[in-house]
Amino acid sequence: MKTNILTVIFVCIIQIVTSQNCEDISPYTEGMSLEYTNYNKKGKVRSVDRYVVKSVATENGELVIEIESTQKNDKNKDGTPRKDILKCVDGNFYIDMVGYLAHQNDDQKSSLQVKAEGDFVEFPDNISEGLELKDATIELKIGSSESTSTASFADMKIYNRNVLQNTSFKNQAGTFNAYKMTFDYIFTMGFIKLRGSGVEWYVKGVGIVKTESYTKKGKLRWTRELTKMVK
Repeated sequence: MKTNILTVIFVCIIQIVTSQNCEDISPYTEGMSLEYTNYNKKGKVRSVDRYVVKSVATENGELVIEIESTQKNDKNKDGTPRKDILKCVDGNFYIDMVGYLAHQNDDQKSSLQVKAEGDFVEFPDNISEGLELKDATIELKIGSSESTSTASFADMKIYNRNVLQNTSFKNQAGTFNAYKMTFDYIFTMGFIKLRGSGVEWYVKGVGIVKTESYTKKGKLRWTRELTKMVK
């Protein structure tokens, strides 16, 4: 369950941009497939996440994105495919927990949601070298989709966000025109509090193509990189 929750946090915090226009929030398009490889601090592959966008549609004023995802672990074994439903309503982003709670009964699975509230991480259209980006604080709450009552279970603050340079970035997924950025973060979930910093490479229309996470002492924690993309 911990791994799934951290996946939710990654999707909410790293992949989402600020906007009141739901169509601008997600870079996903129908048929798009993305593969991210996760490495440990020694550069060893820990897992590979694969995402296929099955549909992007507007339903009753809501942007609804259906994504099928699978994870291959370091033993080269595929996990069970999971369907994730991402929704945006009036600029607020939601993730249905259908794919995360397979041990629950059908009624519970269909009603439980994680809601992300806060500033979200902004990547403005006028992004340029030397630009200092806005801080962001995001709170994750869990509750029933049929109720307005939710409970907070995690939050993350991202600050000191700076664009270092616009550079050519090349990896297994292709060659991109990317913006290299740095940031600091504080992540809190219950009694767990992590402080650290990060470096990321952002590409317009794609999102984050690489992220490096460091401890507060500057030691590498992990790396996550886009290694395959088909639009």
